[in-house]
Amino acid sequence: MTDGSGTSPSFLSSLPGHPITDDIVKQIGESDNPKIHGAMGFPGSSPGTIEAFLLDIEAKTHVIVFEPSAERWYVYKSFETEGMSHQEMVDHASELANEWLAQSLSDRIAAAENTEQNT
Repeated sequence: MTDGSGTSPSFLSSLPGHPITDDIVKQIGESDNPKIHGAMGFPGSSPGTIEAFLLDIEAKTHVIVFEPSAERWYVYKSFETEGMSHQEMVDHASELANEWLAQSLSDRIAAAENTEQNT
């Protein structure tokens, strides 16, 4: 499920096919790319994992999520941030991430169970 905006950060294909750590999100947010203004991870269903994070690029924030069934990252929704305070942007992105987390809960639990069975 995407917002249909057609704007997908090009680095998504370089992310691993599994949830990432907060350190990786921090590296993305602190990259030398002048278009990236920051990134912030949302806690995943397993301790220490990030399954959703916000990425602030220029005047738009993307809520990027991990789809366990396809083992890929994609932009869940994006929104314009012009005129928003930093806190308003974080709050709105958090609402979107929580919406996705609630919708995808059963898929993420099933993926975690499959991972545990394979180890």
